[in-house]
Amino acid sequence: MSINLIMGVDNIDKLHKIHNMNINQIFCGYIDNYAKKKWTEELCIVNKRGSNCNIVGKKNFKKFAEQCKKQKISMHVTFNTLYTPEQYKWVLNAIDYVSKFEQVKGIIVSDIGLLLRLKSIGYKKDIVISNGASVFNSSAVSFYKQFNVNRIILNRQTKSDEIIKILKKHKDMKFEIFLLLGNCMFADGFCSLFHKTEKNNYGIANCGLIYNAYNENNYAILKSSKKNIIKKDLNNYRSIGCNLCLIKKLKKYSNRITYKLVTRSNYLNEFDRIEELLPIIKNLDSNKYNIKALYFKLFNKKCDGYGCYISDKIA
Repeated sequence: MSINLIMGVDNIDKLHKIHNMNINQIFCGYIDNYAKKKWTEELCIVNKRGSNCNIVGKKNFKKFAEQCKKQKISMHVTFNTLYTPEQYKWVLNAIDYVSKFEQVKGIIVSDIGLLLRLKSIGYKKDIVISNGASVFNSSAVSFYKQFNVNRIILNRQTKSDEIIKILKKHKDMKFEIFLLLGNCMFADGFCSLFHKTEKNNYGIANCGLIYNAYNENNYAILKSSKKNIIKKDLNNYRSIGCNLCLIKKLKKYSNRITYKLVTRSNYLNEFDRIEELLPIIKNLDSNKYNIKALYFKLFNKKCDGYGCYISDKIA
């Protein structure tokens, strides 16, 4: 049985390619020109999709949704950061706007205040709990179920034994699990604590720190780290985000699992790396394929235990 996949899309040009890859559901960010001007996109103020990963403006979103309808692709839209009282009016209006489109099946949310408001107004479409809500265990699942949610995205670093515990306890809930190329060591729910960018100086670390050091061959930027990181480790960090082994481990629960292929424009070109191997990836729950061989094709290196969300070796 082919596994369920969902992929992030940041522009209309990629929809045709998504369609050819036989993926029929996507997620995307949305921001209008007012919000883009008032709350900087670079700091992920209205969603966690980040800079250059949103459909910008009502007209562009309408075109995007209409193209999804033509290609029979369903959509979930991210409103998955924490909001200030000032932002709620914009957020609720934006949710109302995007939800009018037939292909928008629902929204992805993490803010508890927003979840309470959606429940009070009787929001009719899907509510998906975001990875940013930090669902690490079964108790967190129990908490979020009170908000009439349809699916819960588990934290990307959740171990397989904990995922199985959650699946066994919550048989009435569907889940989403990260698969390939998310490339982040940090828990998304704490991203604002950790995050540094070139434009600010708060936080603990920069998500792109490892990539910058590797690509620029400049390891001096890591000298402030308390860990003794060497070049070999830097190369291993680049492979974070595999989870291919989980597909077979969770085969018996596959009817309740959607695997999330993360794509952001500031990462490597995931489409080119995945497209050729997608037929294999979609059928990895069979015994036909060698997962370690597939890992080698994807990363051009042997699986050495560094590639998992999150690797015990890195932790």
